[in-house]
Amino acid sequence: MMATASARLYHWHVQPDAAHLAAALSQQLQRLSHAAIADHGSVGIGLAGGSTPMAAYADFAAAALPWPKVRLALIDERCVPLTDVQSNERAIAAAFAGVRAQLDAWQGLYTETADPAAAADAAIRDFGLPFDITVIGMGTDGHIASLFVESADYDAAMDAATDRAVLPMRFSAEEGKTDRLSFTLPALLQTRRVLFCISGTDKRDVLERSLDGRAPHYAAARFLAEYDGPVDIFWSPA
Repeated sequence: MMATASARLYHWHVQPDAAHLAAALSQQLQRLSHAAIADHGSVGIGLAGGSTPMAAYADFAAAALPWPKVRLALIDERCVPLTDVQSNERAIAAAFAGVRAQLDAWQGLYTETADPAAAADAAIRDFGLPFDITVIGMGTDGHIASLFVESADYDAAMDAATDRAVLPMRFSAEEGKTDRLSFTLPALLQTRRVLFCISGTDKRDVLERSLDGRAPHYAAARFLAEYDGPVDIFWSPA
């Protein structure tokens, strides 16, 4: 039977609304970044896409940090060019536009090559793992990053034996989804500190069921059961 996350070290940061959620997540990113820089001279951060964390990223980017010691990378992406409004990198880059030129490193995932997943995997290896901090979002289907169970690549990306940091997540035409790139479960599990960022009562219910073992089939549940570091959960009702 899969272990549950009930005994893990996790802490809920319940916020009244989206503005407070963004501020709280940003403040924790700042605290942890300063701590990592003080400890080993730099901080590497993995960033989830989606709309929920974008205000937090913008607030974080406005903070007084030693940006030349900060390294940012995406953890999932749609297979679309940067000019496409669906691009996670496009949205995240806009949030960090004011400091991006100062960063030690910036790493997106999608490039228009013959094998974008292999290119992304090589780029992330050059970037360097593990991340000090990873921001993780979650869907109402329990997916994290782009680990969608309906993808034919899901089992490979969740396989503890994979040596890949990034794999493609491809979908059949019937699914009606854009193909994606995603960090694998083993790559996500390497991170030193995890910050979940979710909103809405439906997602809270999914996460609670992932934490207590009622929904072990969710990608979020697999991650939480196997991750042995501290987890901060930032949630607001909307």
